[in-house]
Amino acid sequence: MTPERWRQIDDLFDAALRLDPAARAPWLREACGDDEELRTEVSRLLAADARAERDGFLTLHEPEPPIKAEVPAPDHRPRPVDEAGGFTPKTAIWARTGPQPSLETRSLAQQRLREMTIIYLLIAGMMIFWKYAVVRDPDWTQAIPYLVVITVLGAVAFRLSGPKPLSPSLLKAMELGVIGMVAAVFAIAQYQTMLDFSLRGQPMRAQLVMKNRVLITAVLILSYGIYVPLSWSRAAMVVGPLALLPFATLLTLYLRHPRTMGWLERMGLEEGTTPLALFGFDVMLLLILAAGSASGAHLISRLQRQVKEARQLGQYRLGRRLGAGGMGEVYLAEHQFLKRPCALKLIRSGVESSPKALERFEREVRLTATLSHPNIVEIYDYGRTEDGTYYYVMEYLPGLSLAELVEHHGPLPPARVVYLLRQVAHALREAHTLGLIHRDIKPSNIFAARRGGSSDVAKLLDFGLVRSAATVNAPHLSEEGQILGTPLFMSPEQATGGRELDERSDIYSLGVVAYFLLTGRPPFDEGGGIGVLIAHARDPVVPPSQLRAGIPEDLERIVLRCLAKPPADRFPNAESLELALAACSCSGDWDQARASLWWQAADRAPRSAP
Repeated sequence: MTPERWRQIDDLFDAALRLDPAARAPWLREACGDDEELRTEVSRLLAADARAERDGFLTLHEPEPPIKAEVPAPDHRPRPVDEAGGFTPKTAIWARTGPQPSLETRSLAQQRLREMTIIYLLIAGMMIFWKYAVVRDPDWTQAIPYLVVITVLGAVAFRLSGPKPLSPSLLKAMELGVIGMVAAVFAIAQYQTMLDFSLRGQPMRAQLVMKNRVLITAVLILSYGIYVPLSWSRAAMVVGPLALLPFATLLTLYLRHPRTMGWLERMGLEEGTTPLALFGFDVMLLLILAAGSASGAHLISRLQRQVKEARQLGQYRLGRRLGAGGMGEVYLAEHQFLKRPCALKLIRSGVESSPKALERFEREVRLTATLSHPNIVEIYDYGRTEDGTYYYVMEYLPGLSLAELVEHHGPLPPARVVYLLRQVAHALREAHTLGLIHRDIKPSNIFAARRGGSSDVAKLLDFGLVRSAATVNAPHLSEEGQILGTPLFMSPEQATGGRELDERSDIYSLGVVAYFLLTGRPPFDEGGGIGVLIAHARDPVVPPSQLRAGIPEDLERIVLRCLAKPPADRFPNAESLELALAACSCSGDWDQARASLWWQAADRAPRSAP
């Protein structure tokens, strides 16, 4: 199937989605006509979209404004860090894919045809105003063609402004009907007015009418080329006859009323020229304008196609830009034919993309794709475009990051903390088994998702800072000499760079996350970025039970052991940490049933401003 054919299928699918489900089948039959293959393919995609809708796969949450900060303010309000050292696709996960504003949902062709119709409506209204309010023409019968065209154009503009998209064949018929009717009415008005002035013996006013029709025809030619972009051959078939119409009308008038129009010959003799020479320059001008309009229509159509293609990477169509971080730009996207929402991350080659940033980007893709654990974000696709744009596509995750959970709902119940952290420990176990150290574990990189009918499914994100544990003297500084990672959640050895990192560094960071979830704040958050790094390496941790009552002793011991300064005093690996969490007295107090009830209540509760 050709790209043009797929583009036709895609346009029909987008238009059909904006209709009520009951109206899609008859509209599609009308739009496709005799092309049964086209109708079958679009119907198949609509059926797949309906199945996804029934399964709840496309249900998204209202986004909250993202909060960006490197360190929380001194009032201890936790604020998630989104862009330090990598990309967290929470904004893409939240972004709405429902109906967009009316100008965006209405097809571009329909919108542009409506604007052209309004311009023609204004021209017709202006001509009536000028003819009867300024010139004060006594013959009101000549207003009939203008009133007819105003009525029809008003009805067409109203129909084009409706929420229901029109089929491509109907739009084409309306386009040709509008331009044909306007041209015919203006030609009839030209014929009547010039004949009337000629019968009155006012050739100068008749000639002025002709000049005015040339100007009006020029406006019609330009507006058609601007508002109805198409191939140059099709545009030429419309604007070419349109350019000749005023002179064809004049010739018809002369042939039917040679005596009344005799002033043409007399004027030519008086000026020492011929009637053709009187209007020859106008003919050439309109023909040149018609050629430019046809060429411009083709150019606009090509530019629109290039813009559309530029907004598409492979089979993924880009939506609005959601933000940019240290590792690249983030876009809301959807698969062109599956219509599956996803988060697409890209980095373009050029002066803004250093070799080190590109290296980190490619490493993130490769390493994440090698991990298959259900608690690690899934990579759908990866590619590179001809202009050097690298991109990869991640799964859609409805839910909230742990940073947002605490930000909007306060510290979590201990049982829920255990429930989520055990899943993260399982994810880290796979990564560590492969010799990979995450190095950027933080609340905004852990998502509490709703997947496959389950709630509180923990997803570990952002592997942009992953390093192999076997790498000797792995660099931890960026090109600018800044530490990569988030100071609030770094292990002492990562903060100081004094020793090689191993899996126990991630254990420490996960302990900081646990502390944050239980108390609503990290253990160290004062003194700025450098002060926090020093505190991680030097200062003792205040037990979380001193900040919040009700934290079980066995859970507190686990958290404090994770936060031990010497790596040897921590849990040796993620598996031992998970077993310790499973043995907590509160581990059975949170399960899928409680998680589902909590999310249902959260969906019903009104959101407060952050």
